[in-house]
Amino acid sequence: MIHQLSLFLVLLVATKIQCFTITTYRHYSLMTKLHAESSNGVQLVSLAGLGDDHEAVGENMAKSVAAWLDEEWMPQEIHIKMGISVKNTYIQCRSNGVDDVAEIMTQVTDDLYEKWAEYNADAFVNAWDLGNYVADYLIAKSGSETCGCSTKIVE
Repeated sequence: MIHQLSLFLVLLVATKIQCFTITTYRHYSLMTKLHAESSNGVQLVSLAGLGDDHEAVGENMAKSVAAWLDEEWMPQEIHIKMGISVKNTYIQCRSNGVDDVAEIMTQVTDDLYEKWAEYNADAFVNAWDLGNYVADYLIAKSGSETCGCSTKIVE
């Protein structure tokens, strides 16, 4: 009897989680669509203002990342290498048609994290710190409104 009750509870919880996940996804999809179509909703950041020269934007971002890290900590070769990784990810994302800041930020973080053993010994930051800086950089350089908590972009 206890075994049957436990199995029933497991199935009930699994069903509730699946329903919640599906409902949440549908709600998120609907909200995204509503916000994208509404003039009163949250406006997405457009990267169109950055132009089509993804190589130049990526190069400037790489220099900015390295300068920011050098200013925050101390000049190190590893900052240049992390900047190059950021640049390469940005170029790849934009060349593949990705223009969502959050998606680029996440890909930058994932790519850095995959190679973090190369950076870990000398870095005073982590992959997410760099991903967040990239998001702040893209938002600021696209001409979109930033918030007071955004990292100061270093030229």
